[in-house]
Amino acid sequence: MATCSHLLLALVVIAAAVDSTAAFDQDHTPFKPIPDLSVPRIQELGRWAVQQHNDQTGDRLTFTRVNGGQFQIVAPALNYLLDIDATNVDGTASTHTALIFVQYWTNTQRLDSFN
Repeated sequence: MATCSHLLLALVVIAAAVDSTAAFDQDHTPFKPIPDLSVPRIQELGRWAVQQHNDQTGDRLTFTRVNGGQFQIVAPALNYLLDIDATNVDGTASTHTALIFVQYWTNTQRLDSFN
């Protein structure tokens, strides 16, 4: 019985160590440049981010395009850091940075920040 308890304890310790290592790696995975910003999905994410920002703040920005961006793998999902060109209600151009969390297999998108 003592051997079984020690084996169970060892498995719990190993599982905790593996889990904390995976979390550390996810938190420190570097952002990488998006190779092709013209991909429709990237432009759609930018448009979606502007709409979410407008809904949350009452602003009336108009999406123009995603002009830069990076992605980060946070298994089993991705973070996108997008540079978005938009037009303000008075017609002036502005550039914003949006952080978007996307989990494709659950069809989840979340706007984490918009500056």
